[in-house]
Amino acid sequence: MTVWFWLPVVIAISLLLNGLRLRGRLRRLDTLPASGRPVDPDHLFICAEGVQLTDAARRAASYHASRERLDVLDLVPADLTIERALDVARMVDTRTYRNDRMAAGRGAFQALLVRAEVARRAGVEIRDDYTAVELVEVTERLKRYAPGSTDLAVLPGLRAARDDAASRARVQKRAWEETRPLRLVLPTLRDLAIGLSFHENRPWGFAAMALFWCQPFFVCLGRVPVAPRDLIRAPIVRLLSGPLFALDAVRTWRRETKAAAAAKAAGRAPDPVKERKKAEAAQRRDRYQHEFAAGPERYLQPPRPDCPWCGSYDLAIRLITKDLEQRKPGRFQLDECQECGHIFQNPRLSLTGTAIYERDRRDGINAEQYEAAQANNAALLRARAEIVRPFVLPRTWLDVGTGLGHFCNAARSVWPRTVFDGVGPDRTISEAERRGWVDTAYRGRFTDHAARVAGLYDVISMFNYLERSRDPSAELDGVAKALGPGGFLVAELPNPHGLGARWLGRLWRGWAVPAAKQLIPVDNLVAALEDRGLRTVLVQIGPAHQPGDLLSAVGMAIQAIAPSPTQPWSEERAVAVRWLWRALVLLAAIGPAILAGIVGAVAAGFMRTDSRSNTYRIVARKEG
Repeated sequence: MTVWFWLPVVIAISLLLNGLRLRGRLRRLDTLPASGRPVDPDHLFICAEGVQLTDAARRAASYHASRERLDVLDLVPADLTIERALDVARMVDTRTYRNDRMAAGRGAFQALLVRAEVARRAGVEIRDDYTAVELVEVTERLKRYAPGSTDLAVLPGLRAARDDAASRARVQKRAWEETRPLRLVLPTLRDLAIGLSFHENRPWGFAAMALFWCQPFFVCLGRVPVAPRDLIRAPIVRLLSGPLFALDAVRTWRRETKAAAAAKAAGRAPDPVKERKKAEAAQRRDRYQHEFAAGPERYLQPPRPDCPWCGSYDLAIRLITKDLEQRKPGRFQLDECQECGHIFQNPRLSLTGTAIYERDRRDGINAEQYEAAQANNAALLRARAEIVRPFVLPRTWLDVGTGLGHFCNAARSVWPRTVFDGVGPDRTISEAERRGWVDTAYRGRFTDHAARVAGLYDVISMFNYLERSRDPSAELDGVAKALGPGGFLVAELPNPHGLGARWLGRLWRGWAVPAAKQLIPVDNLVAALEDRGLRTVLVQIGPAHQPGDLLSAVGMAIQAIAPSPTQPWSEERAVAVRWLWRALVLLAAIGPAILAGIVGAVAAGFMRTDSRSNTYRIVARKEG
């Protein structure tokens, strides 16, 4: 028996188990009861085009939101099409959605109740003519501004908007392309696998196809709050999904072409949103082309002859590389001190250069990717918060370099009564404050606020911060000044002497060139803290390991060989040829990427032993 014989068996069992999982999720949806109470004036309603909310429906939704203390409520029509109902179950884990502060905002994308104050902070416009794709963005945004008070429920009597296969495909693409891109191709891979293995095991091949066609019945029949209007036609719809999608795509194209022609005749832009994004992209490209016109070398300061940590002049080149993450122009050198092992960027970027290379790394064109990455790292963020449990029950916590506040948001599920404040640049810390992820925002550098916050915090954390600092010694001086007796510092840094750094060379993600300025060996950091009156109570190396080095190395290799032609700092010549080359490289990288993911998962236990880890954490206590 070959792998092709067992493949349809695995697919059939997976379809059955997945159907049971989806059914469980749908069964846990609340159904809103009718209410005679008036709608709370603080509750506003957002709808997709074609969705009508009756007064009775508004009263029921408002009563439920008030009773459950919800700021955002996604209203699920009971008559969704079967595939849209299944999408709700695929996207939302109804057991954890409300309390999962890091979960991406998802729902039926038909109608929303939102509290006025949340809508104002989120900058969401109250309209009743959104498209389903636009409501994906609105739902994501609202969940970020109400991370612990967002839920969804079935609203009887609410009629879903007209749906078709092409519209659903656009919604799926927008919802999954950043968070779960593999789900966009899984159906195709499943069908291909069944077709290729059918001749090896026909009985189970037929069983897999039958289970796929009939899956909607055992998901939605019986005691399930939703009653899809096309349930009885589900097997036929699934069987003819390809032709139906093509037909709907043609209809949509004709409708959009007609609307664009009408807008052009009236002197309006055919698609204002697309035109705005196109103008922003052109402006961004012009800005980068101007900044790099004279060469990236002008953003480098003169090299220093000595080690910034111990002052030794015995330096050796550890690494010369490019920006492998974003592929912005420039070459960067990391020197290693032969006396203390400290690794630092030499020459380092100027302040202007740092701002240019940091732009669009976690914001701008990469903002959604960064949000998705942080959501996927929710368990890691909670583990960072848990590390202090043996030592202190924190009442106040200051996160330095907090960015948009993802750590503080996730840590609230671990320490719900703790006050979380943050320090960071104005552009990011202000957004964290608007979202409510930090209670107090300190704008600017930590060293400027250290004396002001002295003794106020039980814990100060620096996650992936010290290595990006221009002067980590000054930052540690600030910690010693800010912590009162008995206060704790928690720091997490990449381990430059781990196995990944040695084996993967410049493709190791921990180098983070050019964002990382200093890579500090664990012994150096422990000694520096001791000099400042902070006694190290925990050094965590193995358990701090973060899997993914191999997969990340494949991604950086792809960027090095075939960078994305859409990058505004890249050249504009031969764009079609570069797209073709990138497509070929991506296709060739599928095998290595799968292998890297498997090997990385299998080797995770091995990497968590001794000092092989790619990361280390330290907890230090300020002595009285």
